[in-house]
Amino acid sequence: MSTVVRIAQAADAEGISQVILAALHSSNARDYPADVIARVASNFTPDAVLALLTRRVVLVAVQDQAIVATAALDANVVRSVFVNPALQGQGIGRLLMIEIELRAREAGVTTLSVPSSLTAEPFYTKLGFHTVRDVYHGNERTLVMEKALSSRHPIGPYRDRQHRAQVVALWQEAFGYDTAHNLPTLAIDKKLAVNDGLFFVAMDKKTVIGSILAGYDGHRGWLYSVAVHMDYRRQGLGASLVRHAEQALTALGCMKINLQITSGNDAVVGFYEALGYGVEPRISMGRKIAQNIDG
Repeated sequence: MSTVVRIAQAADAEGISQVILAALHSSNARDYPADVIARVASNFTPDAVLALLTRRVVLVAVQDQAIVATAALDANVVRSVFVNPALQGQGIGRLLMIEIELRAREAGVTTLSVPSSLTAEPFYTKLGFHTVRDVYHGNERTLVMEKALSSRHPIGPYRDRQHRAQVVALWQEAFGYDTAHNLPTLAIDKKLAVNDGLFFVAMDKKTVIGSILAGYDGHRGWLYSVAVHMDYRRQGLGASLVRHAEQALTALGCMKINLQITSGNDAVVGFYEALGYGVEPRISMGRKIAQNIDG
């Protein structure tokens, strides 16, 4: 089932409260006594959640119109990350954290902090956080964890002389192209011939570490060749590339953005769902124009 991550609305307060209370009384109850659980739960009634929506950036993960998880960003602090106990371990929390980190980077945050429960420590550790200190509120122990966010790698227009060889190598690594119409050099030449300014690369100093192509036909936009160097994956760079292309298409008046995922690459579906894309019932068809591929 597809999962969509979006900004929480006032009407979501009840659903957010239900998810948090369910997680507290199920997962967190294994690590904390009942009085601690009750005290924390009192902070997440529907009315309390409604008040939080006015003070924090609160996100929700939604499946089939039902809220299944939530997370919030309060300046440089991640708060209230909870997933429906029945759906934990399916990557939903990670999808929320991808969006949280993206928003933090865009806000100029360089160190992201999270007051973690004992229950959530392994989850945050896998995401690159480390414990810096313990905090006690009575008999409630909280772990303050931090993650350094590398300064956002600049994303800008592709320049053929500077970037071609590196982009070709990146695409070969990421996609393993082996058909004539997908040869990176041919694809680059065709894109440059259109000269639409919708070819972008992410840089680490002079090294190309990511790419994205976009297309626009005056009605719909398309995303292609979203690639991130293996050493820079799981850091929010792919999401930043998609957002950059979205902004460029939006500025052109684009009303809807499409993309295609090749068979066997289903693992990236969750990545795009976290960015607001949904699987649509379509039959994808194509035809190769040989005279524009050969020679």
